[in-house]
Amino acid sequence: MPPKPKHRDVAGFLSRVRNFLLGRTHKTAHRFADTISPSTQPPPNIPRGSTQSLFANYYYTRDPRNLVKPFVDVMQEHKKVLAAEAKAEEAAKKAQAKSGDAPKDGSPVPPVEFKDNEGDSGTKKLPTPGKVHSWEGPH
Repeated sequence: MPPKPKHRDVAGFLSRVRNFLLGRTHKTAHRFADTISPSTQPPPNIPRGSTQSLFANYYYTRDPRNLVKPFVDVMQEHKKVLAAEAKAEEAAKKAQAKSGDAPKDGSPVPPVEFKDNEGDSGTKKLPTPGKVHSWEGPH
């Protein structure tokens, strides 16, 4: 029979002091292989699923990593929208100057109205965050 392994514990003198102060013999909470019952349960027999095959695997259709999109830099998008609006305004001024609709006395040209639709000016509407929760309740 192999010798019993020595378990981690405090020194002998401290162990006796501890037992005296506890009023009983201390039982450690550490788990050692020779003090616990052996595992007699057989290993599980799990049937193979469709995700374990190398080919004809539909895992790629439900992989959440593919659902992640690159971030949207709102500042860059806003700059693009402003540039597109300025370009459309310049084009409108040039069109008015060519057609002769521009005022001759030097007064400013009326501003051009822009719509937020994507199809009108070629720019898309900036993303906005969702509904904000108010901790104080509705106001």
